Amino acid sequence: MTYSIVEDVAESVIRVAFSGAVDDEELLKLMPELYELDSYIEFDQFFDFSAVKHYTVTPKGMVNYNETARQRPEPKVARKDRKIIVYAPDDLTFGMARLLASVASNSGINLEVFRSLNQALDFIGLSDSPIQNEKIR
Repeated sequence: MTYSIVEDVAESVIRVAFSGAVDDEELLKLMPELYELDSYIEFDQFFDFSAVKHYTVTPKGMVNYNETARQRPEPKVARKDRKIIVYAPDDLTFGMARLLASVASNSGINLEVFRSLNQALDFIGLSDSPIQNEKIR
């Protein structure tokens, strides 16, 4: 998987864009990078899966991701009203993201999934695409 993480201080949002292939291991690899950001506890989060071409993410992997996140000791308590958005335009991504949202809701995490970029941007209060002209690693 390749992804880019951008802390957008002006908009108070962490923007994550994925491209290429996504699998269970890579999702777990992303998690500590997000947690290390000082902005993690305050900023909203926007995950863009529009450039992903191949998935090997499994339902078990999604549950494992959520359980790992839930069991992780919090050095600081994250803001409860943070918006966590997943932009998932294709059927497979949307279905997997909805599974993640369902599992996350059992842990008290409010994660919203959108097929439409405009609806996702409106919901989180952004005016432009999540990551424009950023190099994806």
